[in-house]
Amino acid sequence: MSNRCLETKCIQCCKETNMLLSYHDIEKIQKLGYGHAFFLREHGGWLQLKNSQGRCVFHTGEKCTIYEHRPKGCSFYPIVYDKDNNGAVLDSECPQRQCFPLSKVKSQQLGILISILEKERIERTRSKAYKKR
Repeated sequence: MSNRCLETKCIQCCKETNMLLSYHDIEKIQKLGYGHAFFLREHGGWLQLKNSQGRCVFHTGEKCTIYEHRPKGCSFYPIVYDKDNNGAVLDSECPQRQCFPLSKVKSQQLGILISILEKERIERTRSKAYKKR
């Protein structure tokens, strides 16, 4: 199966990413030998990939160095969650979006991922609030 993004060398989704990470994503990346300080940042209670030189820390400018082990959200892209419509949409900023079908299955899978991310954020927030007491 071909990958249009790799074929066209498009890295739009890797520029200034705000990709959210689940605990599973973090564990998978750590198993590759990377420490939290290298790839992880917290913003508003969300765990996200860091950026370096205007792109994801794992992107060299030519390729993703963890492509086969990339976060789940990266593998869904250009399917993203639209808070306003409470559902999956194709990211309008992706120049290759027409090459990716928005299926019901993918939409459901993204919904599950969003639920996991929200649950983990709530647990972190509660844990921090408890520790401050």
